[in-house]
Amino acid sequence: MIEFSAGQTWQYKTRPGEEASRLVVCRVDADRKLGTIVHVYVEGVAIKSPRAQGGVTRVVHHLPFAAEALRNSVGAPGAHRDDLPDYQDGYDTWRQAFDSGKAGVFTISVAESLDFMEQAIGK
Repeated sequence: MIEFSAGQTWQYKTRPGEEASRLVVCRVDADRKLGTIVHVYVEGVAIKSPRAQGGVTRVVHHLPFAAEALRNSVGAPGAHRDDLPDYQDGYDTWRQAFDSGKAGVFTISVAESLDFMEQAIGK
């Protein structure tokens, strides 16, 4: 079974056209109810966003996943990173909402979560 830790990079089952995209594990939390929560940064995406320069966002700074959902998404591991990308603001916002019962974790694939984000941003 895959165990996640901060600094790991992974290939994952991407959306069409984003085959070069990679994710970075930034943090791993243990939750009594949900089990292991893996916080990732995703680079090399093309998410349509009216707020982004040029109308496209190329990175997602923070996505929280149930470990099992992430295990089902990842492929080959990449090089380990000692320098974590900038995920902290997104994590802090999520953590505050999570602690107050207003946020959860993704239990779907990374690609599906990116589709979900794109749809939510476009509304």
